[in-house]
Amino acid sequence: MAVASALRELGYRASYVGNRDDRAPERGSTDEAILHHARATGQVVVTSNHDMILLCLEQNQSVIWVDPYGRKIPWERMVVLVFNAAPEWDRLLRASDGPICIRSLRSRNEALTKDEAIARVVKRMRNIAARKRRTKKAKPVGPLLRSLSAESYWGRGHNRRGRTELGPGP
Repeated sequence: MAVASALRELGYRASYVGNRDDRAPERGSTDEAILHHARATGQVVVTSNHDMILLCLEQNQSVIWVDPYGRKIPWERMVVLVFNAAPEWDRLLRASDGPICIRSLRSRNEALTKDEAIARVVKRMRNIAARKRRTKKAKPVGPLLRSLSAESYWGRGHNRRGRTELGPGP
């Protein structure tokens, strides 16, 4: 909603998912329904969702990829980013011969061809999945030493220092 409001302040006809005034799809709608609405109203999807970017490109629909590049962008900063980037987005969209992906970073924008954008988005998705797999490690259920008796851990007749303990004398 904040992004659409920022774009409207700059004179662009913008909507957001769930906006009843524009008959936009409800929140929770499928990506296909959102894309259909954008196409029907002559709007371009602005998103950071990788699946949506790929869908737009597969459907030959231009898309603006707000790329936080590893760090989420707070809504307040997102509005500033949109205010600064929207005129360049408009210029890049008008200059293109067909559907393009505009990758909008914090400090710059770049126009990507469909193939370049798909390759970068797929690579990013793979990197994120790999990072999640690396950080997902099995956590122990409880402290290991507390669940074992000293005898079962160190062996019968041994203390913690590995020395043999003598049993009671005769």
